[in-house]
Amino acid sequence: MEIRELAEAVLFGDTLEHKLTPAGRLTDERPGPPARSPDAPGRPPELALDRWSETGRVAFEEVRSLERDEDRGLVLHFFANHELMAAELMALVLLKFPDAPARFRRGVARTLRDEQEHLRLYLERMGASGVAFGQIPVSDFFWRAISPMPTPLDFVTRLSLTLEQANLDYAPHYQRLFDELGDAGTADLMGRIYRDEIGHVRHGLNWFNTWRAPSRSEWESFQQALGFPLSPSRAKGIGFNRQGRLQAGLPRAFVDELELFVHSHGRCPRLHWFNPLCDLAAGRGAPFTPPAPLRDLGRDLALLPALLAAPDDMVIVPGRPSLAYLQELRTAGLPVPELVEWDPAAEPAPAALDGRRLTGLRPWGWAPDSVAALGPLADQLPAGEPAPEGLWHEERRQLYSKAWSADWLAGILPSLRKQEGDWLCGPEVVGSACSTEEEVAAALAAGFAAGWRQGVIKAAFGAAGGRRILVDSPDLPAHRRRWLEGVLQEGGTVVVEPWLDRVLDLSAQYEVEEDGSVRLVGTTRFLAGPGGRFQGVVLHGLTAGLAEETRRFLYGDGRDGRRLQRLYSRLGEDLGRRLPPDFRGPLGVDALVYRDRAHGGLRLKPVVELNPRLTMGRVGLGLQKRVLASRSAVWRLWRVKDLEVAGHASAAAWADLLRRRLPLEMSGDGRQISRGAVFTNDPAEARAFVGVLAVAEEPPTDGQLLAAGADDG
Repeated sequence: MEIRELAEAVLFGDTLEHKLTPAGRLTDERPGPPARSPDAPGRPPELALDRWSETGRVAFEEVRSLERDEDRGLVLHFFANHELMAAELMALVLLKFPDAPARFRRGVARTLRDEQEHLRLYLERMGASGVAFGQIPVSDFFWRAISPMPTPLDFVTRLSLTLEQANLDYAPHYQRLFDELGDAGTADLMGRIYRDEIGHVRHGLNWFNTWRAPSRSEWESFQQALGFPLSPSRAKGIGFNRQGRLQAGLPRAFVDELELFVHSHGRCPRLHWFNPLCDLAAGRGAPFTPPAPLRDLGRDLALLPALLAAPDDMVIVPGRPSLAYLQELRTAGLPVPELVEWDPAAEPAPAALDGRRLTGLRPWGWAPDSVAALGPLADQLPAGEPAPEGLWHEERRQLYSKAWSADWLAGILPSLRKQEGDWLCGPEVVGSACSTEEEVAAALAAGFAAGWRQGVIKAAFGAAGGRRILVDSPDLPAHRRRWLEGVLQEGGTVVVEPWLDRVLDLSAQYEVEEDGSVRLVGTTRFLAGPGGRFQGVVLHGLTAGLAEETRRFLYGDGRDGRRLQRLYSRLGEDLGRRLPPDFRGPLGVDALVYRDRAHGGLRLKPVVELNPRLTMGRVGLGLQKRVLASRSAVWRLWRVKDLEVAGHASAAAWADLLRRRLPLEMSGDGRQISRGAVFTNDPAEARAFVGVLAVAEEPPTDGQLLAAGADDG
């Protein structure tokens, strides 16, 4: 029989007998003219691809239990349709490209005959389970994705290296399951198909390497050749079978990349972006070019949203981290979502986002920088999802202002103190919003007359403890006056308040839900350096390592263990009444436990500032889920220059020492960290900051972390 005749019977035949046409000895003397891709292959009515849309989807996941014979048959039904679809697509490539190399065509024809045999065997096993082919609708996804193939290279990329490669996971997985169920016949069938698929992938890989551009690696060529809606994640099934892929000839580097690759199969992803300068952009009212140290902050910590993202979300990064570092994250159980290399502040959206439907956009915070960068993606959002431009207005801008936070605290404090008592601060520590130098002078004069030892002047719009000055008297020296003049000209407002004797920094994390309700996600304790600069988050044990007095204060001398939760639930309810009606998403409220010099005891300032965005405390709550609850853990952010001052040659050298001193140990199920040091950005690439999650039986101290391994030679 001519290869063309077999291909025509398989592609256009409308009965299973046609699809299973025995071929005998094949020749290829009359390949015929090139054929066009039909809208659909010939099928009997019960297997027609248009039946998919008429009767609705039956999900593969719904029949994975295998507890009944029928469930087992339905699983095989899915596999049988894949085999039939593969045979039809192979028939199509033979008809579509009659001038393809003869050796390629012979190899495809042999593989097609394998697919026919697989289909026959699946039908036998399905019949034994009481399931008829066509009993449930069949998917047309791979026909739509692969049949438009413009070249044979597209065929081997989309079918051999994607659809068939996934079977290197599915086949051994189900072979084990059927074997455990005592179904030796079906287990043997899956074993045979697995062995055949190794050969099919090898055949496709050989031709893929023949036709791809030699200037690119196999992985780069594979990604480039796959067109939407396919992605490398479609080349993976249940589990990940490295050995089978290596047996098929796939390079180890390709296998490593594929194992780490994440891409949404069905759910449209949410796009995340770490834009930590949104506070400053909000104050300026427009995007701006930050100085190098602030740019380094955004670059070094670009992966932080990955710690909060869903597995099939997307995260924007300025450059892809090394494969070794991503494998380190995966080993530690931390999420590695799909990464999109992009500098939104300087470049248009990359090709990776072309045509992608998105569930939503989630920058670190909405401000002019994120609106400008992500606004062009608005047409890729679902109907009804607000466009970025509509999310930025004066009401939202004011939420970033420390003056708004001071006014909020001043307004709610009397009722809070009436409900809670004098463990909360008094009105004397609430800041005053000032818009002129004269108002600042008056506020300072009144404060120092009332007994301030130090005061602080904060720019209304600032970030991470920056843009503020400490003052020791009401009379500002010349350089302080120049600073104040510049800040007032730029932002219009500052907040003047007493500098408190800091004991403990806290942060409450909220999520404003779609219905506008405000949900308290949790409270965290964060670490602050001199001047209030953020340094880290304590993940387990809010009171771990604290003085007895502080622990007792937080829990009402042991008589009111829920008072923090009660307080911040009340604040959340009040926030819900004050936020703009269209506000949705995350926000945080920073708080401060301080020593009241007038009375000698501790007090809580429940609102230091509102952060209408994601916060480091929210990252801490995300990391908390990755650590065994019985362990002590801290997520610590180090400046590279501090590591160098401590005597380490580089951030990478320090990280290697810390890994040896605090090696990674996972829980019994491999899902949570039991002990170890895990870096939340790659120390080898860090310019200014390195984040490390340190987990141990006892709370690790800064001294232990900073000097770790110094005596290891």
